[in-house]
Amino acid sequence: MREPRWLSSDTYPQLFERFDVVFIDADEPAPKASGVLFVDRPQLDAHRDAIETFVEADGAVVAADDALDNADDLLFDIAPRQATEAELSRMLRAATRYVDSQLRLAELHAIGIALSAERDHERLLELILGKAREITNADAGSLFLIADIDELIVHPDGREVRVYAQWLKFRLAQNDSRKTTFTEDFLPISPDSIAGYVAQTGEIVNLADAYAPPTDKPFVINRSFDEATGYRTRSMLVVPMVNTEGKNIGVLQLINKKRNRDQRLETAESFQSEVLDFDKDDVRLVRSLASQAAVSVDNNSLYVEREKLFRQFVNASVQAIESRDPTTQGHSKRVAKMTKGLAIVTNRVDTGIYAKFHLEPDEIRELHYAALLHDFGKVGVQEKVLIKEKKLYHGELQLVRQRFKTIRRTIEAEYLREMLDRLLKNEASHDEIQQMKEELSRRLIVIDEARETVETANKPTVTHSAIALGLDALAALSYEDVDGDNAPYLTQKELECLSVARGTLTLDERKEIESHVEHTFDFLNTIPWTRDLQSIPELARSHHEKLDGSGYPHNRLAAEIPPQTRMMTISDIYDALTASDRPYKHAVPTDRALDILLKEFEGKVDIDLLNLFIDAKVYEQGLVS
Repeated sequence: MREPRWLSSDTYPQLFERFDVVFIDADEPAPKASGVLFVDRPQLDAHRDAIETFVEADGAVVAADDALDNADDLLFDIAPRQATEAELSRMLRAATRYVDSQLRLAELHAIGIALSAERDHERLLELILGKAREITNADAGSLFLIADIDELIVHPDGREVRVYAQWLKFRLAQNDSRKTTFTEDFLPISPDSIAGYVAQTGEIVNLADAYAPPTDKPFVINRSFDEATGYRTRSMLVVPMVNTEGKNIGVLQLINKKRNRDQRLETAESFQSEVLDFDKDDVRLVRSLASQAAVSVDNNSLYVEREKLFRQFVNASVQAIESRDPTTQGHSKRVAKMTKGLAIVTNRVDTGIYAKFHLEPDEIRELHYAALLHDFGKVGVQEKVLIKEKKLYHGELQLVRQRFKTIRRTIEAEYLREMLDRLLKNEASHDEIQQMKEELSRRLIVIDEARETVETANKPTVTHSAIALGLDALAALSYEDVDGDNAPYLTQKELECLSVARGTLTLDERKEIESHVEHTFDFLNTIPWTRDLQSIPELARSHHEKLDGSGYPHNRLAAEIPPQTRMMTISDIYDALTASDRPYKHAVPTDRALDILLKEFEGKVDIDLLNLFIDAKVYEQGLVS
């Protein structure tokens, strides 16, 4: 619309020179961008909802004096129709300052949220310094953290003295106008340097010209960077980073506030014309940001420390597992490496059913820890079952061997006694004695063969079909024990153990081994996991589930098994096949192990993930534990 007479360039020429003024017709909606909005009564009536939205977005509304009715809650100020140039200019400056402060506070709030969400320590420091420069238009800046130094000093005479001190650690530097080569360094917390002075005193230092510091201050600026690069440090704002406990944890140093954020300071003249002093609003905002930053750094340090303690706990847990079952040394770490590797590979897929699947870094970390802890429940399984090499335990086999020796000697004694008795009574001829010797020999052969059958059947590599007939025959054999009772060569329990078709474990022992997943869950579920690690117990428990429902402990089907668990299952099976440290089997070569996974586990493991596991050679990550 055309300029209204009450707010025209003729009436207020200086106002139009100092501010950008845009006129909007009464039938046009209020602008969405924040700023200062002058309205007439018709505009206020026609666009009240839009104006309310404008105000909520931190805009300032100034109205003519005839727009007062029912608008007090929307208006920043009232402009008289006959306002002087000075009055209107003052009103506009106040509204502009209000809008600017609101926008900067909103930005500060957004920065606080961003700082609290950042967990990577290095990125957090970059974010703190970058945002501080951004809200003040600072061309350059540095960040220092107070570091505790705990060092053992050995004197020439052999005395050892532990020295504890605090230093200022130079952690980060940024500069838009000069290339910087940053090197971490330590500065003493002393008044000799500006940063050291602020760290020591907790004061805020705001200098219009760093080369001319106040005469009542002890510090001087280090000009080595300026002299080496042609830079000129003029305005400087140095603020302590004070946490909620009132403790100073570092120093934030901002250099050369610029008129234009994008302007590079190239020439000596630009340092004069483009550099401004840091004002009170800058001090207020940076002090607030520095406090938020201090809290974030503290929280991040606690997070880092917590992560370090958690890693130590996980490593200790893995050591506990392997101390109970040394035959699986390195298994947990290999499975974790391969599972994490498969997750990373799956994230890169852009075709197939996993094209839209993606695990965030925290989810991959969670999966990695779950894989490390997946066998922790073995601490609840009898050690003899965990390390069982043969179908009979060592003591049981020794008992069987001794029994066969006893059977052999008993039968020999029986025959010899009978032969001697008949010879003494002259009741046996030479041929009859010879027949008795041959019969004894045959019976001893049967005993020896039975013993060999036991020794052979006791090995886990023999299939059930190869030993079934021998064990069936052996089950029918008996002897007369020392009490004269008829006793079997093998007890029912021994026959059950020797009849195991695959591996070394009986049904009850296998169930006990399988119970380790529930022990794992029960233990891990007692830990108050943080929100980003809450799935660890369930992921760890489910690594033996199969897609066809044949797994354990819950016989889950494919729809109930998440991709993370499927990845762990593939890695676990592969390592179990290829591991060279299992007492009950020989290691299977890589090609054979992959072939077994493809054929014998068809329909049981995820074929898409298995193909990724093979094609990307994820299994190679399990070569080194």
